[in-house]
Amino acid sequence: MTIDSLLYEDELDAARDAVKHLGGAKKVGPMVWPDKTPEAASRYLLDCLNVSRAERLSPSQLLLLMRLAREVGFHGLAAYILRETGYAPPIPVEPQTEAEVLSRRLESMLGEFANITGRLERLQGVGR
Repeated sequence: MTIDSLLYEDELDAARDAVKHLGGAKKVGPMVWPDKTPEAASRYLLDCLNVSRAERLSPSQLLLLMRLAREVGFHGLAAYILRETGYAPPIPVEPQTEAEVLSRRLESMLGEFANITGRLERLQGVGR
């Protein structure tokens, strides 16, 4: 966890920092709302990050912002949310590493499936 994540006043403050690290609202807004014009998406994002406005990011949009920030090496938003909810600081997982883990798990499951199928066939007398 960075010291910065301890300095945020609220989740909007941390989200604003994430947007800053991603290149600003003009760049991030269209990523969150590709159906809006770049100007409208930028304005709406700024409204969502303004404590005085009623607009807010949906949970899926907040997760998108966290994923995008992770891609540029910024973990302050994730760290803030985890800290505020009583969890340990985030430990980023490299996508390739995660893919390798899932691949090994799938191979293991396929091997287990083959073993179970073989045992079941023996028990049922299939192939005699």
